[in-house]
Amino acid sequence: MLEEKTLMNNSAELDRIMTVVIPTLNEESGIAKVIEELHQLGFKNILLIDGYSKDKTVAVATQLGAKVIYQQGKGKTGALKTAVDAVDTPYMLVMDGDFTYDAASINRLLQHMTVYDEIIGARVPTEKSSMTGLHKFGNSIITKVFNLLMNTNLSDVCSGMYILRTDTSRDLHLSTTGFDVEAEIAAQIALSGRITEVPINYRPRLGKQKLSTWKHGFKIIKSIVNLARSYNPGVFYSMLGSLIIIPASLMLGASIVEWAMTGRISTPWFFIGVSMVLVAIQAMGVGVMSLMLRRSELRSTRRLTKMLNSKSIQGQEIG
Repeated sequence: MLEEKTLMNNSAELDRIMTVVIPTLNEESGIAKVIEELHQLGFKNILLIDGYSKDKTVAVATQLGAKVIYQQGKGKTGALKTAVDAVDTPYMLVMDGDFTYDAASINRLLQHMTVYDEIIGARVPTEKSSMTGLHKFGNSIITKVFNLLMNTNLSDVCSGMYILRTDTSRDLHLSTTGFDVEAEIAAQIALSGRITEVPINYRPRLGKQKLSTWKHGFKIIKSIVNLARSYNPGVFYSMLGSLIIIPASLMLGASIVEWAMTGRISTPWFFIGVSMVLVAIQAMGVGVMSLMLRRSELRSTRRLTKMLNSKSIQGQEIG
């Protein structure tokens, strides 16, 4: 197992095992400080995935020695897909280019990278202006919904700094396009891999804010619900069934009380309640079957992906 101190004191070893991936779009204000801070810690293998910035982001990064690739596809998801195709090291560290994430906190993530498929940096604001109260509240709600639906115990599912095993990242099938991509990555890894988090420092951003708390917050929650239905259907449909059971029980209870007091049932609520109970039972059954099918599908997809990657490598060696 690689030790944290050994890695941080050996720049060549860091470059051999890890690529720092920085998705960018008009981050001229902060990108120089981000790269310089990484250099001071010994990180030289830096890959900037640019979404066709209109400012000097690319020029600054290139001047400082970072490798730059223009992304394919839309949004941050497109940037990460592009990175996965380009990275050739066992691990990749993803972080934003707005200087909000303290590179010194990377040490904490390194300690666990040989054990987990994803290590998330849970943001701890260093100043009041690092994260507004509304942003904290929204992030808390989003993470609680994620934990409830995905059966996890995370504290910051939307963090933009995390380490991924490169081979694991190649098994991911990302369909989102916006700021919800971190939740989609965590959802897939939580289902069949190992995921954890460590606290990291979070600073005020440099440059224009891109995230809207209300607009993107509701979008992310909607995305999480869809992710739960796709990747953890057992919990999703069981919860749906439980929610249906509550009003159904009230209807049945009222009907039973009426029958006990009058000897008859005069309202249709009893039959509606029975129907809702049957729907709830069916929802739970669908959840169990969906979960079994989804896990079987993921296992088959991963085996097929590894088989194709192995044949591709063999073909390159022969060529």
